[in-house]
Amino acid sequence: MKLVKVIAIAIASVALSTGSLTAVEINKIHFLIPGGAGGGWDGTARGTGEALTKAGLIHSATFENMS
Repeated sequence: MKLVKVIAIAIASVALSTGSLTAVEINKIHFLIPGGAGGGWDGTARGTGEALTKAGLIHSATFENMS
């Protein structure tokens, strides 16, 4: 009986929820790179930023090396 109540409450919660699925457009991204300039992390971040920009998913990418 208790399981039936839990399932009923779960179904009611889902049915009555007012949440909506909305997309948020991201125009720019900032990469915090844990390695030095020219290293593997740097190349990966810059390649990812370039790919996202060329694909039109973002307008600009900025980069900051932490070491």
